[in-house]
Amino acid sequence: MAEEKTALVVSEDGQSGEEISGYYIETVKISLGIGATKRSTTGENIFLAEELPNGEVKLSLLNMAGRPTSIVETVEKEEFFQRCKPKPDFVPPDKREKVDKVKEKADRHASRGNLHLQKKEYNSAEFEFSSSLKLDEEHVRANYGMAKLHIEKGEVDEAKAVLDKLTNIEALFEDENKHVFNEFGIDLRRMKMFDQALDSYRKSLEINSQDPILNFNMGRALIDKKQFAEALACMDRALELKDDFPEALKLGQLLRKKLNKGTPA
Repeated sequence: MAEEKTALVVSEDGQSGEEISGYYIETVKISLGIGATKRSTTGENIFLAEELPNGEVKLSLLNMAGRPTSIVETVEKEEFFQRCKPKPDFVPPDKREKVDKVKEKADRHASRGNLHLQKKEYNSAEFEFSSSLKLDEEHVRANYGMAKLHIEKGEVDEAKAVLDKLTNIEALFEDENKHVFNEFGIDLRRMKMFDQALDSYRKSLEINSQDPILNFNMGRALIDKKQFAEALACMDRALELKDDFPEALKLGQLLRKKLNKGTPA
């Protein structure tokens, strides 16, 4: 679902080519504790910025609820660009409730679509998935449901197109979609979309390199690509993270035998 973004063109010298208006973030250093326990960390301030007629910038600090406070300062543009960066993904409170309601509606359509798909009610499933995607074109479960629908109907090209689209949706790699992602990787391999499967596992491991299942699945995808040495490293990593992992142990042993016989990786 597209979020409103504040347009801002910044030149190489850090100056804006448009009037400054919108939400900006400042990273600040914070000291905690005293004496021997004193330590430094970083925090973030979010401001609502507005360029004034005289060229200065008015900064209104937002509270934890995302609403402007009475803490306001006016700074020169040069100082503003040194301190602040645009935060286009910030959703103000008055719009957040609307966004949440749209998301809930899209979720309901996707859930109904999955129920119809389980019953092989394909027309009803397609209607629900399409309704969800009209509300949020990057809805993970709706896109994946549509891909599964095409797979079950034998529409290979359509399924591949949706699966390829999913590899570029960042939300796919978030924890809340982990169960979808695991099935997604398996379907990519079944459709012989090995490069997309590898790219997806790499992105997911960048977020969570400590997941043994992800490392194992990455290894399986590397086997499909006949990259056996790299696959063995993934199996070993999976076993480091989870010593009771018979599938990784068995595949690791088979890969070692294959490599010891001189099979090129």
